[in-house]
Amino acid sequence: MNTRNNPLHLWVHAREMALMGYVTRIIILETGLTDKQVRRIYRDLEDDGMDVSKNRASNAIKSGASLVTNQLSKLHASLLMGFYRQIGGRPVESSTCIAALNRAYRMYRAAIAEIAPVSSPMGKEAFQMFTISDAWCLASEMRSGDAMFEHCCDCGCEFFTSVNQATGIHCPHCFQPQNAKGAAMPAVEVFAEPA
Repeated sequence: MNTRNNPLHLWVHAREMALMGYVTRIIILETGLTDKQVRRIYRDLEDDGMDVSKNRASNAIKSGASLVTNQLSKLHASLLMGFYRQIGGRPVESSTCIAALNRAYRMYRAAIAEIAPVSSPMGKEAFQMFTISDAWCLASEMRSGDAMFEHCCDCGCEFFTSVNQATGIHCPHCFQPQNAKGAAMPAVEVFAEPA
């Protein structure tokens, strides 16, 4: 029996996506359920005591233009989509894999939680972590060929880039922003204390 097209499987999949935090529009696109069916799932989840109100706050599906706007957001996108590509392998370049994306997003959140206490923000840029819906939007751009990974010949790192991004920064790893006097900012060094 093909469970992929089984209506019960679609409901379970939609429920998992709602619990993970995907916005309604993405759940509809991924499962093929109607808006009314997804609202029913939300109602059932709320009856079970789950808070899914944030999923309904916005139905907007973003693009690289609003997600990749500066060096820090490009670093975050590279980290998140690097996890996704590592977990999902080559197939994620041509189709979106929700299971791989969910796992990559959990790894991204864990990595940021570990890094945040020891790192200082770059300049005065403020950045709010990507949501799972943002992750889906980046994965969708990669699937459509509007985003990809590039290799930097200077530092040897790979980084995520989108044709729609709102920044001219090429490699976020070796880019050094200019300070107010026009000189390059010194590279940030992180020293670990001996155990």
